[in-house]
Amino acid sequence: MSKLLSGVRAGLAAATLGWAAAASAAAPVWPERPVRVIVPYAPGGIADIAARAVAQKMSVNTGQPFVVENKPGADTRIGTEQAARADADGYTLLLAGGGFAVNNALFDKLPYDTARDFTPVGLVVSNPLVLVTGGEQPYRTLQDMLAEAAQPGKQVTLASGGKGTLSHMSMELLASTKKLPIVHVPYRGGSAHVADVVSGQVSGIFENPSSAIPLIRSGKYRALAVTGAQRSPALPEVPTMMESGLPNFQVTNWFGMFMPDGVPEPVAAEVARQLQQALADAGLRARFAQDGVTVGGPMRAEFGKFVADETARWGDIVRSRGIRAD
Repeated sequence: MSKLLSGVRAGLAAATLGWAAAASAAAPVWPERPVRVIVPYAPGGIADIAARAVAQKMSVNTGQPFVVENKPGADTRIGTEQAARADADGYTLLLAGGGFAVNNALFDKLPYDTARDFTPVGLVVSNPLVLVTGGEQPYRTLQDMLAEAAQPGKQVTLASGGKGTLSHMSMELLASTKKLPIVHVPYRGGSAHVADVVSGQVSGIFENPSSAIPLIRSGKYRALAVTGAQRSPALPEVPTMMESGLPNFQVTNWFGMFMPDGVPEPVAAEVARQLQQALADAGLRARFAQDGVTVGGPMRAEFGKFVADETARWGDIVRSRGIRAD
């Protein structure tokens, strides 16, 4: 009996070791070296801040450096192309946003295809925009601004961070929805527009809450409406566009993580798992919530559907409004 039990135990031990070895072989070892995170935007903006915060968490969790590389220029095309041409091994990631969904329609030819050349990993951060005007301007509500735009001889101008940006697309959506001749005034990103909004040189802008909130609190900006489905916890006194008379007006500013297409599935799954773990960090979520930014959201295929829907939506606006890249 003892020999029989010894044999059974030995067999079970061998089987257990075999199962463990098989499981170890099946589990991807990622990352084994530093990971690049390409950000096709200049340092200091919400995309850069989010990328660095998430990269830091993923580095701590995996024990490998996640190196953020800012590659701004050409409406995000420079950095996006570099990511598209990188090896599909999981060691190059791209943090992209709304321009990812707009550029296919905006430009006649791109050196990459956002649907074909990238694999979606997950939504990193998102937030509504807030329509603001200068603190000394006469508009108290969205309807005040729209009423002026409808008056003969009057002109409402809305700034943006450049053609094809979400602030521009939101302005075009508003003009299209209300059939009003609102004039687009593009700036070169950053804070170049702020002085003109404050002074009334332009009527307003759809702004990111993280940039707008300090100016709202100081009285330099007045918030008219937010573009989310609900009021922003960071601006609870500001109505939504829907509450202000535009029942279907919702716009989300977002940034998500992508990989070059072709990353092996076990590695792709591990990248997504590590990203989701980083995004679940309570401290990270609380930090961004102060500025009205939500951390996390749909992952992988669900995130891919979200991006496809955004691409179709903004493509329709670009074509119907006759918007072309300069």
